[in-house]
Amino acid sequence: MTIRVYGNKGTPIIGLPTRGKKSDQWERRGMVEAINDQLANGYNQLFCVDAVDEESFLNEKVEPPKQLMRQQQFDSYIMEEVIPYIQQRNSIGYMMVAGVDLGGYHAVNLALKHPREFNKAIGISGVYDVRSFFGEFYSDTLYYNNPIDFVPNLNKQPLLNEVRNVDFRLVSYANDERKASARQLGNIFRSKFIEHQLDVWDTPSTEEWDVWKKMLNTHII
Repeated sequence: MTIRVYGNKGTPIIGLPTRGKKSDQWERRGMVEAINDQLANGYNQLFCVDAVDEESFLNEKVEPPKQLMRQQQFDSYIMEEVIPYIQQRNSIGYMMVAGVDLGGYHAVNLALKHPREFNKAIGISGVYDVRSFFGEFYSDTLYYNNPIDFVPNLNKQPLLNEVRNVDFRLVSYANDERKASARQLGNIFRSKFIEHQLDVWDTPSTEEWDVWKKMLNTHII
């Protein structure tokens, strides 16, 4: 697993790529350049990681329990390896996580499951209902990794209060096929009094990376 680091100091951001891609994707697609002022001036430090979606959600060669086991391992990797790695190099006690497409799901899901560790989660064109990757299969593990399912049942006030402390950003655009997913999770957040920004840009886009770069620049500040 590779971690690519951009910038020398500033509020740390974990950057998550689109489904199944690697840690260099954000640089190749211009996402790093889009926030270059933040990085060059020491406002933010970016840590881009590899995805394992091709071994989890997208892996049709194994049974769903094994797909979900790999997802659980990815969650543990972020919490037990990536975050300590960042904390050893950056003393700022504020952690951001941002992702696009399925990376947007991972960003929001991580913050929902570990609200003590994350202060802001930015899901750009995120997919927040992952049941479609598993056909008719369902289990407790899938339930607890599917925000559309488990967030409505968050009823313990101590946990809810921790989740409410996270700055959630659900971002999409006019002709984004994932827009409905952001709106659905936004409605659930409202029902649980979880503060968030549902930001659906009116401008349609034929090149999603162009609008994603602008969205990242807007929401990291």
